[in-house]
Order: sequence, then structure tokens, then C-alpha cells
Amino acid sequence: MSHQYLGFWQNSRRLTSLVVGVVFLISAVPAYAEFKPRDRKPASGYSRAGGSRGCSSSGIPLTQLAPQTFIGKTASTRPMFAWYMSSSQTVQFQIFEFDSATTVKQIGKIKEIPTKIGINKLKLPTDYPELTVGKTYFWQIAINCEARPIVSNAEFTVINPQSLAKNRFASIPETVNYYAENELWYEAFEEALKATSNGKLGQTGSTLVQELAQSEIPTGREVDIKIIKQRIEDIERISSEKI
Repeated sequence: MSHQYLGFWQNSRRLTSLVVGVVFLISAVPAYAEFKPRDRKPASGYSRAGGSRGCSSSGIPLTQLAPQTFIGKTASTRPMFAWYMSSSQTVQFQIFEFDSATTVKQIGKIKEIPTKIGINKLKLPTDYPELTVGKTYFWQIAINCEARPIVSNAEFTVINPQSLAKNRFASIPETVNYYAENELWYEAFEEALKATSNGKLGQTGSTLVQELAQSEIPTGREVDIKIIKQRIEDIERISSEKI
């Protein structure tokens, strides 16, 4: 075998090994599905977005990090709720159950919660009753401002957890992916926040929040569209604060 051919053969083997290695690495990285809910049942008037910018016109207003234009889903009877604050102050948390399409009843008492700047979260406290599979609810966050209270609502329904496969995952992104592709926003976001702390989103949380913004497609009257577009902009700004 000539030196010229031997060198070509050795280089070809190295190139082949490199290509195989790259292909292996790419195939070893799981493809994560986006949060693209297909079943977007419109939320009721209780969750219609308000036009207030918060206690001041500067900064990102109080923002619930959950679907608002449509009814979200969870398979948990004690889901985790999350929201963004640009200032540190006490908020009031409440949760309501729909008795009918137009009537609701309060579940548990109003809870005062000290917050921090950034992402805040609350697992449904044990002094509240467990939620009921098949029921629809909305959770509410309110803050007191000088002019008037600022109130934000987000509706969700509790699905049967037995409809989900009992899978074990090797990483947080894999778990987030599984919940996201099953349209379970509350579980997906709870898992994403496990990878970070101190009121930050982290990379996985930031990606998920961007997907939430994309899912909040403007619908309805022009005034509603304008308000929802502003909410989408706020969510996108929050997603950029991932670190």
C-alpha cells in the first residue's frame, strides 16, 4: 500500500469515526416537544385579561405564568402555581371552583403571601381541600395598589392522572417534555423550576415560558387582542430573564 493511499485511508477512517460520533451524539440527545396545546378551550369572563399595568407604569406587571386565554390542565389535586413580580410585596391568593359555566364558589380562605422579585411559586397548601378530578377552577393573585387592587385570574381543569403513563425520566428536560406534550402546563412548569432557584427561570423554564407566550394566541374583540398582545410581550420579557 503506497504512503499516499495509506494516508488517504487513515484520514477516511478518522472522518468516518468523527461522523459516526457526531451522529451518535445527536441521536443520543432527546428531541424535546414544545408546549403546543391542541385543546384550547376558551377561558370564561372570569379570566379575561385586564388592562392594568400593575401598581406603576414601569417594569413588568404582576403576571401569572399559566394559560389565561384558554383553560389550562393539570393531573394534580395539589398543583403548583407560579407568577412573576417586579417588586417585593404581599399578594393575596385565592382559588375558586366553577359550580356552573357562570357561577363559582371560593375554596379555602384568602392567603396572604410575601413575595420576592422574580418568579414566585406556591404549591396548593394543605389547609386547602384537595381539588377534584373533572372540575374546573381558577386561581387568583391580587395586590393592593393606591388606586385600586390589581387582580389576575387563570382557569384550569383537573384531569384523571391515570390517563398518563407512569414513566421514569433521566433528566428534568425529559420530564418537562413529557408533561408539555400532554398539555399539562402546571406539571411541566413545576418540573422546569426544579432546575433553578432564587426567583429565576433557568434555560428550561425560559424555553417553556416562551412557548406559553406563543400559545396565548389573541382572540376575540379588538380590545381583548390588544390586551393579550401586551400580556404576550410581558411573558416574553420574563422569559429573557432566565439567568
